[in-house]
Amino acid sequence: MLSLQIDDARLSDLEPWHADQLAGLFRAHGADFYDWLPWEGFEEVAGARGFIERFAQGRGEDARRLYGIWIGDELVGGTLFPSINARSRTAEAGVFLASSARGRGIVTRAVAAMLDWAFVERGLHRVEWRCAPGNVASRRVAQRLGFTHEGTLREVFPVREERQDLEVWALLSREWSGLPTAGRGAAAGKPGVVQ
Repeated sequence: MLSLQIDDARLSDLEPWHADQLAGLFRAHGADFYDWLPWEGFEEVAGARGFIERFAQGRGEDARRLYGIWIGDELVGGTLFPSINARSRTAEAGVFLASSARGRGIVTRAVAAMLDWAFVERGLHRVEWRCAPGNVASRRVAQRLGFTHEGTLREVFPVREERQDLEVWALLSREWSGLPTAGRGAAAGKPGVVQ
């Protein structure tokens, strides 16, 4: 279980009983998320619950993880490992965050905690970050955390009927030394990982 406090934001496991909150988040901010994500249909509680339950099952199988980001009692986003391959010791990391919570460094510090867990606690070798070339905020997170851009896959996935390219960024365990000093604030909070 990953637990992290970042100033007034909290990162922790997103569980099936949070389905109402996740559906509310997608109703309020889905149009913004759907510019870059191939997901849809989470505005309804049943769809949100199914999404969370697939990740809960995947967590039990050591195949994926999903965390919510709360400010106070409001769910404002999430971070995830949509895939973890224990045999090859690889994973993919991703995020979604309401525009009202952006610009505070929450995502960078949350992903840094995920990377600490992946490399230090879980013993993974490689973590990938994938984003559309136009998703500048996502690209900046990868750059800040030291990922290397390895290439761009052409027209990989559809978003609202339009095929999107996908940049592949990667970070190897030997390249990870923690959140860069420039990304830490005096009140940044410390990532905590608990088994």
